[in-house]
Amino acid sequence: MNGQTVEALWQKIMSAALLGTARQPFVVPKAEGALGALLSQLDDSDPEGALLSAAAILSYARRSGAVPTPLGRALPPPCPRDPQPAMSAAAAELLLSFDVKRPYLLEEWLLLAFAHGKRVPESFAPELLTLSEQIQPALGALVAGVRGRWLAMQLGKWTYAAFQLDDDSAWRTGAFVTRKTFLCAMRLLDPERARQLLAEAWDREPAQQRADLLDALIHNLSEADLPFLSQAAQVDRALSVRERAASLIERLRQVPPSPEQREAEASLLFSKRTWRAEELALIGRCEHSWSLAFSQRFVAHIEPLLRSAMTPDGMRWQDSSFPAHFEPLLTRLHPEALASALAALESVVPASVITEHIAQWRTVAVWQAIVQWQTIVRLRAAIHAAFDAAEP
Repeated sequence: MNGQTVEALWQKIMSAALLGTARQPFVVPKAEGALGALLSQLDDSDPEGALLSAAAILSYARRSGAVPTPLGRALPPPCPRDPQPAMSAAAAELLLSFDVKRPYLLEEWLLLAFAHGKRVPESFAPELLTLSEQIQPALGALVAGVRGRWLAMQLGKWTYAAFQLDDDSAWRTGAFVTRKTFLCAMRLLDPERARQLLAEAWDREPAQQRADLLDALIHNLSEADLPFLSQAAQVDRALSVRERAASLIERLRQVPPSPEQREAEASLLFSKRTWRAEELALIGRCEHSWSLAFSQRFVAHIEPLLRSAMTPDGMRWQDSSFPAHFEPLLTRLHPEALASALAALESVVPASVITEHIAQWRTVAVWQAIVQWQTIVRLRAAIHAAFDAAEP
């Protein structure tokens, strides 16, 4: 790159700037080599923008003695406007409180955000895309909104979310992880359209990908899927695909006990003051979100249940597996029962005890577990409060 050429071009740019594009339309100067190739990409139809861009290029070249790189890289298209309303700051900030060891908190947050039709504010999109990648990628991509998915497309990061819902090109030509997330997201929004896309591409997909893509149909699985699944289960050449389709058909045909039946079966335990381990597992079979009445009856048993599970000195669990059985039950409590559940937990280990023994409580397994459960219940209450507050 010739220094004299750069200085001559710089003087032309400065003269044009002093004169102003209103008095004399700016014409992009010509040059040879890499500098000329870069200047030739400027748009003469936007004289102000071309002048400023040329000034930036020449300023860089004068200072560094080199042409700006990378050459020929165009700016990405602007992010489309997002019609989806953003959630409140209080709801978004809860993302910073979730523990990756307890993915159910993020799942509950995502389900509520999706149910309320909310997206994260743009500044929280990177945090959400990172957290949801291994937990609920389709929901994470949807709640990230247009801007979050646009960001994934530009950065080559969070490849699973690098698509827009109104553009099928990611489904046709994207990486497989992108295509699968797109299909799952579409299945959540428009099950019929998702199944149609899968059917159209079915014969072109490798066997393993056909089997993996079938998993998307578990979202909003219905009788409308049966003809497609039956065809795959009967005639597909890959055993893995036939088995996967058959398992989905079986899931459709099963009639599991209703939540009401599960709760009625487990409610028989509420006449007792303590439960054995196998009886606690019976409560755990109510894997759905519990009704308010069932939750309130369970909350009334929290204090005697915990005290009966401790050793007489209150420092250890009689059965070391008890916390693993008990904690999931807190995730099924009805939102309106969370305040009373927190009160029950605090009656077992009040804050005053923690303050008094702050130097040693972390070594006490029972106290540590109960304080963690208090945190879980508070977070669940905060999640529901944050989304409910935004509703009229």
